[in-house]
Amino acid sequence: MKKQSVASASQNRTTPVRVGIIAGSGNLPLALASTLRARGEMPFLLLIEGEADPGQYAEFPHEIIRITKVGSFLKVLARENCTHITLAGPVKRPDLKNLVPDFEGVKLLARITGASRKGDDGLMKAITSFLKDKGFTVVGVHELASDLLVPLGQLGKIAPTERDLEDIETGIRIVKAIGALDIGQAAIIRDGYVLAVEAAEGTDGLLERSGAFAWDKRAGVLVKLTKPGQDLRADMPTIGPDTVSMAAEANLRGIAVEGGLTLVLDLPEIIRRADAAGIFVLGLAAEPAG
Repeated sequence: MKKQSVASASQNRTTPVRVGIIAGSGNLPLALASTLRARGEMPFLLLIEGEADPGQYAEFPHEIIRITKVGSFLKVLARENCTHITLAGPVKRPDLKNLVPDFEGVKLLARITGASRKGDDGLMKAITSFLKDKGFTVVGVHELASDLLVPLGQLGKIAPTERDLEDIETGIRIVKAIGALDIGQAAIIRDGYVLAVEAAEGTDGLLERSGAFAWDKRAGVLVKLTKPGQDLRADMPTIGPDTVSMAAEANLRGIAVEGGLTLVLDLPEIIRRADAAGIFVLGLAAEPAG
């Protein structure tokens, strides 16, 4: 689905298309909402309590929801005439033992419990499948706003060295291997060996952990890719200015992600910080699936 697909779809429906954004933490939900508003659309945001900061969304129609009150947010989405739903921003995996869900929440949690044995991919697929069964069209952020995707090629003034390119190739193999096991989306490779791989702590945690192993000179590359078979509508790799700052603090030489398959927050600021720190950011051509 292309950037204008939602707008195009509205021309073929008797009911106009409106996007509901289920907002987790971070700046991605706000970036998406701002992009849609600039196109003349006004999304409705469901802010997950304890994740999204309501102060960021004062200029947008929104409502705060508890993650287990699924029946309530389904009613809100229907009230606001939302036909399409997207999930934006990370959400901490809830402690299922301490939750008090409503009736619809019980049904969703039953799916989540079954999917939890299959890792994060199974969790996201359970959520998107549930929403689809409720009559909503689930779309990815990348389908709504292609200008939030990392472009191909070198993004700033700094270019990777031959050593960096070799580390990137190693990183691609490692990340695809851990991705196939649904462990994580990223790894850090330094001079041919694996410094660290991403697990439950996410990319920020990976970078923080790697800082303890930093060399005096810049060395090592963060490689972040989609997982094989990953449902990009609900969980797409994302980088932002903080990713660059943390990579610089860990004394890495650069960052390599998939162009066109990675969401980017504030690309001009990413480039500015990378150039100032003397590290590269590279949008890789995605390899064919399989």
